[in-house]
Amino acid sequence: MWRFVQISDPHLGSTTDGHWNNGFVGTMMPGVMRCLRRDLREIRPEFILATGDLADGSSRDTVFAGRDLIDWLGFPYYPMGGNHDFSVEESRRWFREAYHARLPGGRTYYSFTRHGLHFAVLDPLWLWRNNSLMPVPEPNTKTVAAPGEERGRWALPVEQLAWLDADLRVHEGQPAIVACHYPAIGIPERMRRPNMADAGCLENGGDLIAVLRSHPNVRAVFSGHLHMNIIEVVEGVTHVITSALPEYPTEYREVAVHEDRLVVTTRGLSDPSFAARSLIEGKEWTAGEAQDRSATIPLT
Repeated sequence: MWRFVQISDPHLGSTTDGHWNNGFVGTMMPGVMRCLRRDLREIRPEFILATGDLADGSSRDTVFAGRDLIDWLGFPYYPMGGNHDFSVEESRRWFREAYHARLPGGRTYYSFTRHGLHFAVLDPLWLWRNNSLMPVPEPNTKTVAAPGEERGRWALPVEQLAWLDADLRVHEGQPAIVACHYPAIGIPERMRRPNMADAGCLENGGDLIAVLRSHPNVRAVFSGHLHMNIIEVVEGVTHVITSALPEYPTEYREVAVHEDRLVVTTRGLSDPSFAARSLIEGKEWTAGEAQDRSATIPLT
């Protein structure tokens, strides 16, 4: 048995506090990262799967400062970009420069294998109003939006779906995990609340699910973006969507990999004051229901 952890949406380098569904407290992230570093030393994961919105990609300095903080955690990691990472024309170049040592092949979508478990990491593009896919948001499109406001849209290019299909065929004899900042599925109806903030999911998430349908060796999809914990099984694939570190419940996932199964456990920081600082009373539901906090995923 070995372990990896998933962290998501740390938004490193943010110097402002605001609101999403709970308080978004970017200014507490230096303390969060110090606490996370101590906690991970107890778990000793083989690597960290960092599912996007790592830093504010509108500045090269912020991209590199975010990289330095993730390096400082002291464990190997696999990064991927999100809407905040890829918000201006230069963002992907800065991302590749910052994380070149962590990106297999130097690409923002890639695959790797650890102990017979295969991972495929995806990089969707921004979907403009004319349905073209672009590496940057459309002018006047908000990176995030409050309830009722128009927000960005994202989708996987056809070429990347073809790459994923081919990659999974090469590794069809191994159990596989797909990772992407944006979930392939939306917030389940069981979790919806009036006036909740909803960051959205892949516009062509159904196309991704169709590719996975052809590859029964894919057991899970790990995502972030929604700033809440969700675990939902769709057509035999477990979708693990993990909350954001600057926002209640300030949690991450520990994944124990056994020969025949994955065991997903939700972990809070050892210092609960960070979660308390972010919580808005009555919005504890972003932590998820019981089924959103742990899962056993068969590998065979």
